[in-house]
Amino acid sequence: MKKTVLVIIAAVFAFAGTLNAQQKLGHINSIEVLQAMPEFKQMSADIQKQKESYSKALEGMYGDYDKKQKDLQALSQDKSTPDPILESKIQELQDLQKRIQDFEAKVNDDLQKLQQDKLKPINDKYLKAVKEVAVAAGYSYVLDIVQGGVAYYTEGQNDVTDLVMKKLGITAAPQTAPGTTPK
Repeated sequence: MKKTVLVIIAAVFAFAGTLNAQQKLGHINSIEVLQAMPEFKQMSADIQKQKESYSKALEGMYGDYDKKQKDLQALSQDKSTPDPILESKIQELQDLQKRIQDFEAKVNDDLQKLQQDKLKPINDKYLKAVKEVAVAAGYSYVLDIVQGGVAYYTEGQNDVTDLVMKKLGITAAPQTAPGTTPK
């Protein structure tokens, strides 16, 4: 699907390029560039280190769970164990299972947030470099062949948003500044 969209976009730009020979079209492999950046390698190492730290904590919790499960099995096989003790041990095991699940969910959220926080400045640096190269080399558009999107475009040129909206008989909603309410 992404390749089809990319081919259509490229075809449109190629056709538009024949109409306006001054426009240049380029492409980039964002993954190749990002993975080669030292900041990206450091981010990956930091995230891996954090994963290992969480894994050790989880291993301890799993070990505790296994021990409690074996203790419960032994107690349940002993016919002299009173029901309230069994029920208490079952509840204890269920509580630990819930804590493990909650911890795993928190770990996933924390790792995702850590990655987003560390990736933003890397991505900003990447996009700034793409823009500087595109401007210096005279590219109107730089397509990202991995993401299937546009990594750079000349702002203010070739924007047909208003023309399409006019053709559809619609107008844009007024833009409001963040934190304000429309009147």
